[in-house]
Amino acid sequence: MAKKSKKKVVQNPKAERTRNAKTITESQFFNKIRQALRKEFRYWKPAAIAKQLSSREYKGPNKLQKKEYQCNICKHWFKEKETQVDHVEECGSLRCLEDIAGFVERLTREKISDYQVLCKDCHKTKTQNAKKSRKPDPDLLSQLGSDIKD
Repeated sequence: MAKKSKKKVVQNPKAERTRNAKTITESQFFNKIRQALRKEFRYWKPAAIAKQLSSREYKGPNKLQKKEYQCNICKHWFKEKETQVDHVEECGSLRCLEDIAGFVERLTREKISDYQVLCKDCHKTKTQNAKKSRKPDPDLLSQLGSDIKD
C-alpha cells in the first residue's frame, strides 16, 4: 500500500498568495524572475572577460586542471569551481515590476571593470555585509515610529 502524504496547511500565512492561481507569494514570484534573469546572463561577455583576466595557467600536480583564478579580495589562487564572478556594484533587489529595468541594467553592465572574481568565502562575506547594510537600523525605526506618534 502506498503511503498517503499529508498536505501541509498553513493556518495563518504571513504573506498573501497572489500569483500563479494564488499558489505563490509576490516575493516568490519576483524570486523566480530574478533567478531566471541571472541564469540567462550567466555567460555575459564582459563578465567572462573579467574572469579570464584573473586567471593564470595552473602548474601544480593535477594534470587535469588547466587554469586557476585569483580572488580580488584575499588575492589567493583557486580552482574554477571555487570562484564566482561578482558584480562590483550590486544588482540590487527585485521586489516589484518597477525594479526590473534597473535590475537588468545593473546585471548586464558593459565594462569589464564592473565585474570581479571572488572565492566563494569572500563572495559570501561580501554579500552578507551588503545585506546587513541594506537593513534599516531597528533603533532608527523605533525613533521614526515615536516621532510619527508625537
